[in-house]
Amino acid sequence: MSNATATKSVAVSYLARGADKNWKESIASFVSAYSAVPAGVEHKLYVIFKGFDRQSDLDWAVGAFKKYPIAEIHVDDDNFDIGAYAAAARRISEHHVCFLNSHAMPISDNWLAKLQRILELENVGLVGATASYESLHDYDSIFPKMPNIHIRSNAFMLARARFVEITEGLTFSRKLEAFLFESGPRSLTREILRTGQSVRVVGGNGRGYAPKWWPLSDTFRLRDQANLLVSDNQTRSFDRCRWPDKRSISERTWGPYLQERFLLKNAAPL
Repeated sequence: MSNATATKSVAVSYLARGADKNWKESIASFVSAYSAVPAGVEHKLYVIFKGFDRQSDLDWAVGAFKKYPIAEIHVDDDNFDIGAYAAAARRISEHHVCFLNSHAMPISDNWLAKLQRILELENVGLVGATASYESLHDYDSIFPKMPNIHIRSNAFMLARARFVEITEGLTFSRKLEAFLFESGPRSLTREILRTGQSVRVVGGNGRGYAPKWWPLSDTFRLRDQANLLVSDNQTRSFDRCRWPDKRSISERTWGPYLQERFLLKNAAPL
């Protein structure tokens, strides 16, 4: 499938972080996947370069994208990934933006077109490649208890202006702040839901799953994850686990809702 023209302009924003242990491998893996797996829709590729202390390392990272007319965004390493996304969003001009973290790798043909198609459905405000019900309530009681529905921040897409609005005035210099933005009481997911819009996980099959159906989506930490759209370090780690460990991890992520008879009655619990 050749790249279709989107009804609204689309940006892809990939985070290249030089402070990561295996940053060269991560960048090379993303570039390889980006080259091999068609996005399916016209877009502009932005690369956020973050945490590069040496010019030679930055030159290598920029050179890894030499095949593509990228737009470079350079940010400091004082904030976590979400802080880099927030800074980048203010320099991006496209209507919709898909953020990919440093470990993300598209693995399903037309992955971006699939995200875009579901996002453009009526009343959908946020889509992602993976999501979870997991709660950090035992770590800090400020986090909602399970089922704590949230789109994971490894690969997600929404209107750029909406993301700018939601992140206005927020700081992400502490890990807790990043965790709260992903799965806290005022997470990105919950801010979208509060407006009356819905959120969806998009599978490799192109379907958009409402929160109620996430445990049956065969995506994040579910069975063999055969329906993943975009993989990341967490999904690949799960793939390497033994089946007993997979079961334990799945239960931590999804709780009793793994069983169909316990599916959420409300598709958007707050």
